[in-house]
Amino acid sequence: MTTTERRLPVIEMFGPTLQGEGRVIGLKTMFVRLAGCDYACSWCDTKYAWAPDHLAKSEPLAPAAIVARLEAAAGGCRRVTLSGGNPALHDLGALVAQLKAHGWHTHMETQGSLVPPWLGDLDSATFSPKPPSSGMATDWTALAQGLARCREPDLKVVVFDDADYAYALEVHGRFPQVPLTLQLGNRVGEDTTATLLERLDALADRALSDPRLGDVRVLPQLHVLLWGNRRGV
Repeated sequence: MTTTERRLPVIEMFGPTLQGEGRVIGLKTMFVRLAGCDYACSWCDTKYAWAPDHLAKSEPLAPAAIVARLEAAAGGCRRVTLSGGNPALHDLGALVAQLKAHGWHTHMETQGSLVPPWLGDLDSATFSPKPPSSGMATDWTALAQGLARCREPDLKVVVFDDADYAYALEVHGRFPQVPLTLQLGNRVGEDTTATLLERLDALADRALSDPRLGDVRVLPQLHVLLWGNRRGV
């Protein structure tokens, strides 16, 4: 089977919807969520993408089939987000090439733990290294290499507590040239719109009073505020 024919484990495809996170928040996009992850974050809101039966629940699709489905559902949208899990686990070179040949703006969401050769072919990527509350450790070398290889990178750190906030400061200190978003942590099954907005207000106040965070964005997960913690949005 050639690289072009190699099938990818797709957990779900949906859209057009609004991008809910990072510097591209609010932009209309299609989503392709791929199965598998090299992390197991304690608060992950897409555990179905890497649960023990994730491959059995995925659909193996060739790049051409993925592009065809996107074209059929896009309704004029020309931006696609490759997500997971961690989409960088897979050889997406052929998919990215076909998407770009069809006029799509290609964006990826990843924790930055892997640096695939096709990373530089993407139009943009949001790197979301995981803070202490996730239970995961950061590979700073891989993250630095990924940011350097990407054409238009941005950083996003999820903040639940003081340790996460301190971690965000460390990320910003290591990569001050890369746009950074502090994203409020979403306690799935616990938070309501009211509690999310209350905690967002507290995080915003903290960042506003912190001179170390001059150009940093403070944002919620837009899709959670609009539609709650459900799939397909």
